[in-house]
Amino acid sequence: MTSDFTIHLPTLMLLSIVVMGATAAIMSVFGLSQRVYRGYWWWVGAMWLATLGASLHGVRNLWPVAVVPACLLVLAWPVLITTGLRRFFSRDRQFSSTRIDVALYAACYLGWLACWLASAPQPIRSLAYGAGSLILLLYAAVFIGKLDDFRRSPALKLLLVVMVVQAAVPILRLAVMFSQGAGALPAQSLVVAGVVLPLLLSMLFTVYLCLVLTHERTVRDLRETQRQLRVLADIDMLTQVPNRRHFEELATAIVGNGAAPPSVLMLFDIDHFKHVNDNHGHAVGDAALRLVARCTRDTLRTRDVMGRVGGDEFMLLLPGASVDDALHVADRITRNIDQASKNFPLPLSLSFGLVQIQTGESLAAAQHRADLALYEAKRQGRRRAVPARQDGPDTVFGESRSLGLDPL
Repeated sequence: MTSDFTIHLPTLMLLSIVVMGATAAIMSVFGLSQRVYRGYWWWVGAMWLATLGASLHGVRNLWPVAVVPACLLVLAWPVLITTGLRRFFSRDRQFSSTRIDVALYAACYLGWLACWLASAPQPIRSLAYGAGSLILLLYAAVFIGKLDDFRRSPALKLLLVVMVVQAAVPILRLAVMFSQGAGALPAQSLVVAGVVLPLLLSMLFTVYLCLVLTHERTVRDLRETQRQLRVLADIDMLTQVPNRRHFEELATAIVGNGAAPPSVLMLFDIDHFKHVNDNHGHAVGDAALRLVARCTRDTLRTRDVMGRVGGDEFMLLLPGASVDDALHVADRITRNIDQASKNFPLPLSLSFGLVQIQTGESLAAAQHRADLALYEAKRQGRRRAVPARQDGPDTVFGESRSLGLDPL
């Protein structure tokens, strides 16, 4: 017993158009209900126009002139996808421009239209249409391959494959037509197999890939937002150095694992900073903080850690340094500030308290001793650095060093 299975071409055409319309509608609803990016609506427009073009192909037997707008809309598919990608990846380097897109599209369509208006034989018209479709699809594939994001985006790689595969369809269509003769196959079967079905499959893949690209961009933006939030949580925005919490995290990690012993902890602030704010304004005070932070950063090594721990208080951790090394660092910082503040509204001076962190000593304990040393530097007249060392339960201050700044 045998049964013949035949495909009813009008039904297949109608079903393909319905699926294409549903696909475009899903993309539209997604775009209206979710966050999308530049270029997305170009992809949606490409799908709706492709659906309309396929619908016009479906009525070409009843209205032969419908083939003119149908080909216009279907050939626009790769150009509109390219335009959407151009907007979506607007920050990437792009090897061509929108003008080239439009010019190439117009040339391909007008080449086919000239053949149609001249009533050229069907093989010639099919050749003109197939050549135009091939050129536009390969152009889109090259554009995708030239994007900066191509290497790291699986969706772009798959989209390039889709474009190349779709570009092979016109070649196969022409090969079949010329091998079997121009009239061997019904015109409707050529349209369905050579135009509508490949366009439908391309649309389905493109929907998925467009959503994947949107997801990739959303994930990337989320990571960037998290990075920015982390910066806001860790960095003092005025001085662009770690805030107290982040400084203590970094310093505890270094002190806790015994990295590069011995280490020196330095605490310093700007002398008479309240006088600066009260008499010259908070704008000048902010500028003073930025200047001190910049000069300090320029003085430190890469492995040194700096943080702003209070209004005008800064703390430094110098791994692998001695007290004498730290005194030299304090002197270099003050000299840099002295040079940088020549055009500042008022002279700036700093007072330092510094301690050698003992084996097994916690960061909090070292900070307490450094704070006592800073207080001692203030008591001795400011503009100086005072070291402190632990002598049993007591803190003993070493010889202070004047930093040679002019008094206020």
